[in-house]
Amino acid sequence: MSAQKSTETTESTHVVDVVIIGSGPTGATYAHQIHEAHPSAGVLLVEAGPVLTDPPGLHMTAITDAEERERARVAAQGPFRRPYGIATASAIAHNQFWEERGRALVTRPGMFPVGSGDLTGDGLPAAQQSCNVGGMGALWFGASPRPGDAERVDCVDRDELDEAYAVAERLLQVSGTQFSDSAFAAHIERILGEELDEGRAPDRRVRAMPMAAVRTGNQVRRSGTDVILRELPTGPGAGVELRADTLCEKVLVEDGRAVGVGLRDRATGAVSVVRADYIVVAGDPLRTPQLLFASGVRPRALGRYLNEHPQVSVIAEVHGLGGPEDGEGRNEVPSGVTWIPYEGERYPFHCMLTRIDPATVADTADGGRAGRPLVSVHLFTSQEPRADNRLEFSDTERDWIGMPAMTIHHTLDDGDRAMLAEAEAEALRLSKVLGGPADGEAPWILPSGSSLHYQGTVRMGAVDDGTSVCDPSSRVWGVDNLYVAGNGVIPTRTACNPTLTSVALSVLGARDIARRIRRGTADAAPGTQVPDEGKDA
Repeated sequence: MSAQKSTETTESTHVVDVVIIGSGPTGATYAHQIHEAHPSAGVLLVEAGPVLTDPPGLHMTAITDAEERERARVAAQGPFRRPYGIATASAIAHNQFWEERGRALVTRPGMFPVGSGDLTGDGLPAAQQSCNVGGMGALWFGASPRPGDAERVDCVDRDELDEAYAVAERLLQVSGTQFSDSAFAAHIERILGEELDEGRAPDRRVRAMPMAAVRTGNQVRRSGTDVILRELPTGPGAGVELRADTLCEKVLVEDGRAVGVGLRDRATGAVSVVRADYIVVAGDPLRTPQLLFASGVRPRALGRYLNEHPQVSVIAEVHGLGGPEDGEGRNEVPSGVTWIPYEGERYPFHCMLTRIDPATVADTADGGRAGRPLVSVHLFTSQEPRADNRLEFSDTERDWIGMPAMTIHHTLDDGDRAMLAEAEAEALRLSKVLGGPADGEAPWILPSGSSLHYQGTVRMGAVDDGTSVCDPSSRVWGVDNLYVAGNGVIPTRTACNPTLTSVALSVLGARDIARRIRRGTADAAPGTQVPDEGKDA
């Protein structure tokens, strides 16, 4: 599909201090932190997709009207602006029958598929994107754990990163206590804690998952990017301007410096240039390297080291709580998520357990599974980042929005598959500890890409040795004042949810820009050199 383009380019006189491409959690974080440090700085926040809500960036679960929520989801689906014939209501598609679950994970409301290949094969067949103000922050589940030692970004000072995590938790309204009154959650934590806690560090024991959400009574409001942006003065002439339905086609680079961006209004096709002292590309792990490629910024590691969190899931019955008639059933207060943290080789899984309403499970014959409470058990494994798992961009073909067409090359090696087999066995074991697999259910490996946790494609590194795209401040090697943000920056092997880490790294990157603004100079990044524009990127 080719996007319509204007044939006339207008050189804009618009000049700002900072342009941020992408309005998801990391782009919003850059805008917030820079404005907080320098309220007089001009910040332009550019988003290719539409505004879905008022205020912009609300999580879609905050839209109470069902028709309006459906409209917003469809509007975020990029080239697929229609309701899907089959769609998943969860990360395991339990609302669909067994034979449809894998296919449903490719048609998730509010997202559009970008993977390829057979659902049981390679290439991240279940990979998804969204196109809207707020990005995936309008759709994410909200799980915000801090990574364990084996998952931490080791090229950033530990104390500095911990302080950035604290800021990220404040921005996203993260808490682990919203559901402390849930008897269901307490029961799950007690049973699994007795099984797993021995020998674990206090912060690695079975516990409530820290969630980016606020609970009022039985209502839970998940954090979208509105919780970051709402304090900012936005709009034309304000400190931060949000420009939606505007595609950034190119970052303009002159003599090793990023000097501006080329933009296209998607409604009119009008093309303009905005000059800026600092540019942040804060798209997802697929579109950030895509824009750098389109801009001729092609360091050797660009698009490489693509990794995700392969996922195994099972629906389990929970015994020992009693049925609905005992007051422990469907009317119980929200229970949040129970978390079993990853511990590297000692426990190579990141596990999340969430309650499921039996009435929503498609294979349930009696609508209640004999009255037993149900829980979904999700185990995420980690992948060793490998250069051959990569994105390939075309110099000639274009995608639906007019950017270089992308091919995803991603395979699981023997070690990945062995770990998934261990995860299947562990999922079955945990389900039996809780009560047993629900009738007709068994652990299954979800199609590659189902986690939506893609990383590594613009990865951070301590030195410019060809294995990273940016430095520990998220500055792109070889191009002064160009920064990258998002899950693609994470360089390490991880199993836990990446959003909190990405926001924390964005806090550090924004502080670097703020320091440079304060000094009044766009000083050269360490190791500045001419980028390698080889096609094998």
